[in-house]
Amino acid sequence: MKGKTMIPRIAAASILAISTALAFSLPSSAAPPERGGKQVFDADVEVVDEFLTEACGFTVTARIAGHYFETVFFDKDGSVTRVTAHPSFRSTLTSPTATITTADVGLDRFVENEDGTLSIFGTGIHLKINGDTKAIGLWRLEVDLRIGELISEEYHGQFDVGAEGTADAICEALS
Repeated sequence: MKGKTMIPRIAAASILAISTALAFSLPSSAAPPERGGKQVFDADVEVVDEFLTEACGFTVTARIAGHYFETVFFDKDGSVTRVTAHPSFRSTLTSPTATITTADVGLDRFVENEDGTLSIFGTGIHLKINGDTKAIGLWRLEVDLRIGELISEEYHGQFDVGAEGTADAICEALS
């Protein structure tokens, strides 16, 4: 999954939270959607972005700040039917000479399937450089909950930093 460094981190945290929510049986009375699971990310952790460091030829680090919360939906029997996630992150990429800050916002939807898989659908704008959108799109992931592994992935649009021309634009802005 070269170039998709942000998605696995967000997906891993999301899968754990969603799996926990879906594991609990609920009373038989219908319930309104529940909003919760809010997580706040402070930009106090900086990591080397290995993909961009290799692509650019100089060290690129990343910090994420923002929040993430979920809404859980139930059917009339009180069973969880789906979970939506509402990410709102500011990502900061830094090189020895420059910094880019961009937003990652959108709506993600999680559905546990009868076959033991989890379908994850996501949308959003994930990178802008000088006001020009560089990565935007839709994605769909399938995770086998029994073994905790990603079994399929689809990306539509110019979604991530691995998309043609995107890494070059980032490297140029950071040089």
